Amino acid sequence: MNTRKPDIPSGVRPLWQWISARMIGLAMAAILLVGSGMWLRFFWWEGKLRSDMPTSVQLELQRLEAEPSENAERLRQIYGQYLYGDYFTPEVLRADLLWFTGLVLIALPLIIGGGVWVSLRLSCQLSAVAVAARNIAEGDFQSRAEIATRTPAALRTLIADFNHMAERLERQERELQASSVAVAHELRTPLTAAKGRLQALLDGVFETSPQHLGTIMRQLDQLNRLIDDLHLLSLATAGQLVLVPSRFPLKPLIEERVAWAAPRLQQHPMQVTVDCPENLILHADRDRAGQVLSILIDNVLRYATQGGYLALRAQKQNNRILIDIEDAGPGFTPEQLQRVCDRFWRAEHSRSRHAGGSGLGLSVAVAICLAHGGELHVQNRDMGGGHIRIDIPL
Repeated sequence: MNTRKPDIPSGVRPLWQWISARMIGLAMAAILLVGSGMWLRFFWWEGKLRSDMPTSVQLELQRLEAEPSENAERLRQIYGQYLYGDYFTPEVLRADLLWFTGLVLIALPLIIGGGVWVSLRLSCQLSAVAVAARNIAEGDFQSRAEIATRTPAALRTLIADFNHMAERLERQERELQASSVAVAHELRTPLTAAKGRLQALLDGVFETSPQHLGTIMRQLDQLNRLIDDLHLLSLATAGQLVLVPSRFPLKPLIEERVAWAAPRLQQHPMQVTVDCPENLILHADRDRAGQVLSILIDNVLRYATQGGYLALRAQKQNNRILIDIEDAGPGFTPEQLQRVCDRFWRAEHSRSRHAGGSGLGLSVAVAICLAHGGELHVQNRDMGGGHIRIDIPL
């Protein structure tokens, strides 16, 4: 699962530029049509007047127009007598007005048609967003806005962001619906087990021994971890997760968390590889970053031990720190990639709580990464197995 919203394509023009370009284009086309028509009308009218002049005057006019500066006086006489003297007469003005009106009537369909075309392209997509938003408001969190063909890039980005928001709302709604039942069940299971064991001790069914008391303590520890995870997720959701950032070398932290898991790693023939530069410095909350690493190592130990391979690699790339955790286990199915970071979700529902955990581990890891301004990506390796990447700003 990718916790990052879809990338905005580079070079996408803002929507106002897309609309303005088309509106200005329609206006320029209308002006060009009317202006060209009026010029054609003028040239036709002038040509008709010239053709009606006497032949001798036409020849004289051609000779005078060859040198207009030297024959300005005579040209004004001919123009006034034969060409433009009657230009402002009511008949000519009426004809020009009728011609102009006709051109405007021809341009109107262009303006109206172009405006309707632009409006339809915009309203089609905005209507799709409005319908999807109405459905989501009524409780249908699976509703999405479809992207129509030939949609402006800015609107495509808007719809992609809207659908990403709807996806997040659907996931949160699904988690919320499952949480009330799951929280009660997850809390009741260790509490009931601890209470039953303690009652048996009080009733004398079991003798008080370190073994029985240790069983009760393990149940209470499990209950305490679950409460801590729920508290962390609640703080992260409310944006109140307190971090204590510092600068520290990353490699010792990775080696420390691998060492913590060494007893369990030794129970399986796991080949562990750590590849991290000595001088790679991370600016983050060290304890929380270590918690994420422990969660991911624990996830491999729960579900991918048959692969016998665990690799932790870190590198600096474009002012970001990338931490990759890879295994050679069964990997993730498409359904698991979509839901693996959901709260209380397990890859194998048949597993017990002792083997499969509470289903909050990756949710906690995602919350901690987001609190650091980073991201967590879950995918499959090309060679088989799982690949989880932590992406944190430098």
